[in-house]
Amino acid sequence: MAEPELKELRRRTLVKSLIWRVIGVVWTWIGAYIILQLVPPAHRSAALIATLIVVYHHSTRMVMYYAYERIWASVAWGRQGAADPMSRGTMALWSIGTAIALALIFFLLLVVHPRIKAQQSTSKSVAAKTDRTPHRHIPTKSEILFV
Repeated sequence: MAEPELKELRRRTLVKSLIWRVIGVVWTWIGAYIILQLVPPAHRSAALIATLIVVYHHSTRMVMYYAYERIWASVAWGRQGAADPMSRGTMALWSIGTAIALALIFFLLLVVHPRIKAQQSTSKSVAAKTDRTPHRHIPTKSEILFV
């Protein structure tokens, strides 16, 4: 017996899109951070980092998207003609999951990001102090005219 065709409501599509976007931003940020931590400074270049992030992003997101869509296929909420709307328990679970995702984003922005910035500024100041290359004196205009 064939299942009846169910139309997806706009609010369902909007919620799915927003959740997928949040998951994507967090996943890419975490992956980029891990890649930056794993690549030794001696081998760091913009091209290498960008390549690693792209490979990570596209190789993992396809699997994630498949799982994401399979999970949404089992959720009846937001389908026109669906027999049962989202239960209170399911709604609570989704709300908690959204709150956790938002908390993770704010944690990354407010706690981890400043630590990364501090570490970068510390490594730049250490690099500046260890720079022992002799600097050539460049004469000023007045030194050239009055010599």
